[in-house]
Amino acid sequence: MGLLPRIFLDTNIFIIGDADRQSQASLILEALGYRAKPAILQCEIILSDELVDQIRRVGKYLYGKDKAGQIISNIWRWLDIFYVPSTVDWNEEKVSLIQAKTIPLEDIEIYLSAKYGGANCFVSENRELIKAIADFECLTAAEFVRKYLQ
Repeated sequence: MGLLPRIFLDTNIFIIGDADRQSQASLILEALGYRAKPAILQCEIILSDELVDQIRRVGKYLYGKDKAGQIISNIWRWLDIFYVPSTVDWNEEKVSLIQAKTIPLEDIEIYLSAKYGGANCFVSENRELIKAIADFECLTAAEFVRKYLQ
């Protein structure tokens, strides 16, 4: 599997990457096999209930429920998924993160999904604050493309 056995793509990577084929996010998705492209990177993509909910919510808000459902369907069809089950008990850690106020409330379960999914790399356009506590690499889409796809 090379350098990145498992990566976490934030909600915005899926939404932007699906909508804008010229985007860095789209390059990443296609390098992983999205749109039935031959995968250049062999790695698992971490998904969790929280991430799927966010993709559904944001996709529905921006494009309608049918398009949101299509994005989720495409993720399952084209990407190699590692699913963090909802049975993982991270409540204690969640409570301590809420109390510490180190990262925004809406980012906590995303961070925990990446952590408990064993992420080697976290790719996002707007989760700078996760870098402060993550023990895995955190990159923007452009940084990821420069480092792993050029």
